[in-house]
Amino acid sequence: MWLDNGGYCVTIALVFLVNTATMVNTKLWLVQRQLTTGTPQKRMAAVQKLRALQDPEGIPLLMDALNDGEAAVRTEVAAALGDFKQPDAVKALIGALRDPVPAVQEAAVQALKKNGDATVIEPLVGLLLRGAPGVQYHTAQTLHALHWLPRTPGEQIPYYIARGDFKRVSMFGPAALKALGTVLRCGSEERRVTAANALAELGEPAAVNLLITALKDGEAAVRAAAVNGLARLGDARAVPGLLPLLRDRHRNVRVAVVAGLGQLADKAAIEPLMGLVSDEEWEVRAALAEALGRLGDRSAQAAILELLKDPDQEVRQNAMEALGRLGDESVIDRLVLGMIDVEMGVRQAAARAAMMVDPFWPRSPRMQAVVAELQVALQQGDAGVQVAASVLLRRITGRSGAELLADAPALVGKPVSDSVTALFQRLLLDADEDVRLAAAEALGRGRSSATIPALQSALSDKSKWVRRAVEQGIAAVLSAK
Repeated sequence: MWLDNGGYCVTIALVFLVNTATMVNTKLWLVQRQLTTGTPQKRMAAVQKLRALQDPEGIPLLMDALNDGEAAVRTEVAAALGDFKQPDAVKALIGALRDPVPAVQEAAVQALKKNGDATVIEPLVGLLLRGAPGVQYHTAQTLHALHWLPRTPGEQIPYYIARGDFKRVSMFGPAALKALGTVLRCGSEERRVTAANALAELGEPAAVNLLITALKDGEAAVRAAAVNGLARLGDARAVPGLLPLLRDRHRNVRVAVVAGLGQLADKAAIEPLMGLVSDEEWEVRAALAEALGRLGDRSAQAAILELLKDPDQEVRQNAMEALGRLGDESVIDRLVLGMIDVEMGVRQAAARAAMMVDPFWPRSPRMQAVVAELQVALQQGDAGVQVAASVLLRRITGRSGAELLADAPALVGKPVSDSVTALFQRLLLDADEDVRLAAAEALGRGRSSATIPALQSALSDKSKWVRRAVEQGIAAVLSAK
């Protein structure tokens, strides 16, 4: 009777199911054997096979494998259990949160993120409070995905640290010191840098020792962040720890240390700082000039004067401003000569510094010594230097550049390029009368017909002295034809 079509089909189906079940059981048995007797590589392969089978009967095998002696196998097991939604799998993963190896804990946390519910929150919070930084990060992400929010400072500080919200952490004041110190010691490079910044933000004296310890960090970015933090805290206890870093192999660290010592304003740093006058990096020398100015001690003046000769514009500019801070009138001539530097930024810095040292510097007896050098500057190919020299000469001597150059006929009639003419034409519109006057005189000295339109544009200048220089210039050009 079993040959009846309907009965035959049922029988075939039963046979197929039995055979399939037998095949699955056979595979599970083989995998189980491999999990207990194979090498670590084979045991990991067995775990991957169980994961691929997706048979709930394999869960007990995976749970047993969480006791494997190899952390790599346990990590693979935790990841595999994340593919099963059965309560036994979730329970096993909660147990894996107590594994001594952070990689296993991380895998368990990630797995619970896929299948967890409210029952996993409490053990995850426990891991957040005690776990390593990397584990805390993944735990915080999972708790956030489960819509959990911390309620007490004890929960909030590690939670916000794990999520990278260090700005909020700094709002907890001294209570955050221990947690931030842990990150500064054990976190990734990026997080150590951020922790150093957050410690400085706290403004707590107790943060000084943590940051001093970080000065020995193996990463330049962390050392620089620690230096900046100590400078912000303004505690002189940091100075002995900072001085050795003046010879740090990384430029950015040296720059941070030089700037930091300038901010801390400890006179003990002056002599070590002066040893960097010849540092190979211009950024260090620029920071040095500024720092020596901040320290305000005239014992550093010789070093600052040496920096005035630096080939880099920013170094010279900072050196000018540093001399202004020192306020020594004996260097006023050096500042005035700085006003004819080829770089406008240096010229402006020198002018500011001179006013700080002596608001009436044009009347200083020292000015007569610089007149000759200013006259030489009138022959410079740089139009900006020429204008600056002419203005200075008028302020010091009361005479125009043209009058002072009366004994230098080689300059008269020198060809004026189109670009220079355009520059002087713009200077004829300057708000400073002295600048407009110097530009008019310079155009007249060129005695080139190309300068006439520029000169004519200034015939209605509000200053009679500028108008007179324009008229004389036009006359000089026309007479040269």
